Amino acid sequence: MPKVRAEVFVPKPPEEVYRLAKDLEGLKPYLKDVETLRVVESSPERTKSEWVAVAMGKRVRWVEVEEWNDAELKNRFYSPEGDFDKYEGTWTFLPENDGTRVVLEIDYELNLPLFGGILRKLVQKLMQENAEMFLRGLKERALAA
Repeated sequence: MPKVRAEVFVPKPPEEVYRLAKDLEGLKPYLKDVETLRVVESSPERTKSEWVAVAMGKRVRWVEVEEWNDAELKNRFYSPEGDFDKYEGTWTFLPENDGTRVVLEIDYELNLPLFGGILRKLVQKLMQENAEMFLRGLKERALAA
């Protein structure tokens, strides 16, 4: 199963970066491949959202559940339904020097007819780029706050 990992250093306290990450809809402007991102349920410990992204001209839809651990500044997410055969991962917000090291790890499986074996490497590249873009957006948002 393909995996991607991205990380970024944000010169802000972990609690502040974590709080901004919990505002998923606020990160949408930084995600160029995401057409829609809508939070449908939200509590301090859990967020459920609906996503639509475009990859190589094909719409990919999924529901994502975020489980937030405020005490440990960690997040676990997964997709219970949608086009991904498997989509899950973690965010960690680690204190580093005078800021935060944010690490995003995603395990996924996407088997759509359009995405045959030849295109799997391209899909992995897109997943990696989107993970990095997500973290860059989080950093920009934190620096603007």
